Amino acid sequence: LDPIEVEITNFEEEAKKAETLTFEVQNSPTDESLGKHDVTLTATIYLDSSDFRLKDSSQYYGLAPNKAVGLKYHGGNLICDEAKQDSDGKVTHLKCHIDMSEDRPKPKTYISWVPSDGIKCEARVYGHLFTVPEPSDLWEQELNQKSEEVFPNAIVDPSVKEFVDKKDVDVWKSNYALQFERMGFFCVDIDTTFDSSSGSGKLVFNRTVSLKEEVFKKELTAEEEAAIEERRAQQLKVLAEKEERMKIDPINLFREAAEFQGKYSKYSEETGIPTHLADGTELKKSAMKKLGNEQKKHTKAQMRWKK
Repeated sequence: LDPIEVEITNFEEEAKKAETLTFEVQNSPTDESLGKHDVTLTATIYLDSSDFRLKDSSQYYGLAPNKAVGLKYHGGNLICDEAKQDSDGKVTHLKCHIDMSEDRPKPKTYISWVPSDGIKCEARVYGHLFTVPEPSDLWEQELNQKSEEVFPNAIVDPSVKEFVDKKDVDVWKSNYALQFERMGFFCVDIDTTFDSSSGSGKLVFNRTVSLKEEVFKKELTAEEEAAIEERRAQQLKVLAEKEERMKIDPINLFREAAEFQGKYSKYSEETGIPTHLADGTELKKSAMKKLGNEQKKHTKAQMRWKK
């Protein structure tokens, strides 16, 4: 989705030793009937940015400087020797070498890659609308700002070419769906203008189903953890306030509830509904009726809460 260019510095040397650099891969890891395709290792490949970090940790199994990870399908270890960054600090290029020695360490994970002839595309990834399973009264703060992420410079394996031509895109039917390793299931979007014969035009995918993320991709930054803790604290505060509110007798609602403090000066002895504002102004019947409805809502909510 967010590719980093990887230069394999000892590619020519390893290519001479290898029996083959083309590997047969099932289209579906769980269903052989869906066929196979070939992937070919090239001197330049692309990794997803989520598979690389400048700073390693014990809980992170992806690639980092001077660390070995397995190269999927190839079987050798890929070791990062150098990382280049742009002016914003984003990693844009890696220099790595392949280790095929017999005594090479066993990697903790094998990472996916795309060859140099991968097809550029736009990938639209859709996630949950909220950051919590059940939105609270603070739902506006719990909106997921990344419920839609657009990756305009994604790269996919060239084997998809025969399935994503613009002539097969239809507004009125479900378009072709593909599973991208570790990323999820994607379908071809109607904005696609890709011509498979010439390689021209725009190729657009929408993610329809996500896959279970690996553990190392779930590690949060200190800022993200702090934001989550702040939301939890706010939710607990709201719940505590709700609980206290539910303890108020309906007849005392407008005297004791926090949101009505200081608003009224006189109340009906029979119903508890305010009759005068704090400054002594008498309330109109329509205003008192509205407050009566508020009191009824509180009574119903309290009955549900007591159950």
